[in-house]
Amino acid sequence: MTDIRLPLGGLKFSVRVAILCVRGDRLLANTAEGLGFWFLPGGALSTDEDITACAAREWLEETGTPPGPLRLVGVLENFFGPPGKRQHELGFYFRMDAPPELPDGRFAVLDNPDYFYDWLPLAELATRPVYPLALTEFLAAGPGEVRHRVERK
Repeated sequence: MTDIRLPLGGLKFSVRVAILCVRGDRLLANTAEGLGFWFLPGGALSTDEDITACAAREWLEETGTPPGPLRLVGVLENFFGPPGKRQHELGFYFRMDAPPELPDGRFAVLDNPDYFYDWLPLAELATRPVYPLALTEFLAAGPGEVRHRVERK
């Protein structure tokens, strides 16, 4: 299988799948020392792979734990990057309750040791650099609801 990341018309097009993993009043996010922002577990959709299978695969690769039930809550059309390096990313966002096996504090991302996970208080998401910006809207999606957002930076 090949990741869906293609140079098209002067920009890079990609399809991403990510998980909003919630434990109580906290969200799991990852970063690296000095990076300056946080983002969600997930990765590129591969050819011949559906989005739910991708979310489960990425979760297992990054945390080493099987995912819990995944609920699609958001679709994001994201346009970002400086001139000459513009990106168009189509993202699918799933919500999941945190499996009990996950550590309660900081822990390493298994498939990228330069990065680590930690739990961010939901009440602080609006004041922290956590991407995508639409994540608070996606967290508010009710059962059976899928929200759509377009971000242009």
